[in-house]
This record gives sequence, C-alpha cells and structure tokens, in this order.
Amino acid sequence: MISGLRQWMLPVHNKLTFFVELETPELLALFDDPRVEDGLAQLGASLSMCMLDMSPERAELLRRLDARGIAVTAWLVLDEALGYWLTADNADAALDRFYTFDSWNKHHTLAVRTIGLDVETPRDDAIALMRHGMRALRTLLRNRRSRSHVHRAVERYAQIVDEIRRSGYVVESYQIPLIVDERAARSSLLQRALGFVDFLPDREVLMLYRSMLPELLGAGLIEAFGEEADAIAVGITGGGVEFVRDRIADRLLDLDTLLDELERACRYTNELYIFSLEGCVQSGYFEAICQRLPEMLQRPPSARAVSDVGVAQLAQLLRAGLRLALRGEALLDWLSKR
Repeated sequence: MISGLRQWMLPVHNKLTFFVELETPELLALFDDPRVEDGLAQLGASLSMCMLDMSPERAELLRRLDARGIAVTAWLVLDEALGYWLTADNADAALDRFYTFDSWNKHHTLAVRTIGLDVETPRDDAIALMRHGMRALRTLLRNRRSRSHVHRAVERYAQIVDEIRRSGYVVESYQIPLIVDERAARSSLLQRALGFVDFLPDREVLMLYRSMLPELLGAGLIEAFGEEADAIAVGITGGGVEFVRDRIADRLLDLDTLLDELERACRYTNELYIFSLEGCVQSGYFEAICQRLPEMLQRPPSARAVSDVGVAQLAQLLRAGLRLALRGEALLDWLSKR
C-alpha cells in the first residue's frame, strides 16, 4: 500500500484513466512496484494500455489488474513502418491489428472490453513537423491527399468501428483537437494534409496536451476545447514515443500543473485521462496524485480552478481564424490546379 494513501475513492461521477505506452519488459518493471497497482486500485482508475506486443506475460498482468478491479482498454497502434498511429493511409492494417488483438484477448480469456483507436498523423510526417515546423506543414499541405482518399478512409473507419462493436467491444478514439474545428468548417483539409480521420466512436477523447504547445497557447487548451469534449486527456508527464519526448522535455507537466489541468478539465467532462502513468511514476509524484486528486475532485465546481481569461480568449480567437482558413479549402484546391 502507498504510505499515507487515504481511503478516498474518486466520486462515482468522475472516471480517471491513465495511458501507459511500454513494451512488456518495461511494463512489468513498472508494476514490480506494488505501490503502482495499489494506487490505481485505490483511485478506482483505469488504464489505456498501448498494445505494443501481445505476449503471455502481458496477458498475465492484465489478469492481475482485472482481479484488482483495474479495467484496461486495449489501445491499438501499428508497426512504425505502417505509420504507428492509425491514419487515413492504414485503415486495413488497423482492422488486422484489431483482429490480432481480439484473437489474443479470447485465447487468454481476458476481460478487456474497450478498444482505443489512436488517430494521428503518420509517424514520419509527425517527426518532420516536430523538427521543421512550418516548412514541413507547407510540404504536407502541398502534397495533401485527395478528397476521395480521405472520404474512403472515413467510410472504412466507420466500418471498422461497426466491426469492433459487433465483436462485443466499446470503441473510444484519441483525437487531435483540431478535428473539432475541421468539423465546424465542414472541411477535410487537415485530414488530407495531416492524415488523421474523422469518425464516430462511442467516446471521443480529445488530447489536450499542454506540453505539446508553447506555454501561452498550451495553457488555454482546456478552456478552448472543453465544451466540445466527450472526454479530455491532459499531459504530458513523460513517456511516449522518443522523438516527441525529446522535443518537449522542458515542457513536461509538474505535479501542480497536472492537478490544475485535471481540475479545469473536470468542469467540462467526467471522463479524465492522463498521459502517462509511467511519466507520473518516473517523475516521482504518482503517490502525491493518489493523495491529492480525490480530495481535489470533490470540490464543488464553483471552487475549481480556471485558466487565465486572456489565454483562453486567445485560444478561441486562433480557433476562429483556423475555421475561417479551413473554409477556403475549395479555393486552395482550385489555385493548386492553375
């Protein structure tokens, strides 16, 4: 048991999920510390576990977690050569990955009943954006996919979601928040350039990761998108793919900032996610989260933290500008043909 952990549980109307993205040896090492498992059980928290491999050892850990009442979502990603994340270019591989997991889940008689579809930019393009910024973005816009390519991908993912549901699972997606403005503008330009896909799961988790943006913008993400979120993921505390981790090393969330993000997020949704469990443990404040989070989430909404009004207004202004630009998709296509 974590020393000093109070016997509080999260209020029933709040659900907390930690992402964990580790190969089996590192995953087992994380749970070698019994305080991690105890802390999750005491919080009533769940895991979204990245299925980087499907080994007997991972299956045994899932059985152990289930025995403690710790629910696990199977977060699906692909081999790096296929783009790693699910994209407009690899829908068939995504379905194959689900079938592989489903067989493994049933073979080991596991209790996993939720599938997480991580929809992002292809890995190589994401690396280019991280390293080269606007220059890479201009290249991706210039080489954007056709409308028909994205339309086929959207239809294919809708079919995949139906197939997963027919197999007895709930489907949640992890989406870049820009998808919200893409919908509002009735555009497909960002999907064509960046490769993510808009489809309807049972629950959509917006990845409002403060660490991914400069402080002035990242601090306003929750207020900017919270009203439109089924669920909100906050982060990043550490972990994740190496090229992202290296790029944002100086912007990882400390304990107080993480708790502040969660407190503001729960103004908008009861479904809260943290990226990542390993980051919290390795940073040394998982125990403090277990001690402080339940009490914080029991505060009345009127007593919860809010972001700086100016920062939130700036984020909304930038979103309005983006939606306006996205409505020019047809004009951009016309100009590209001249």
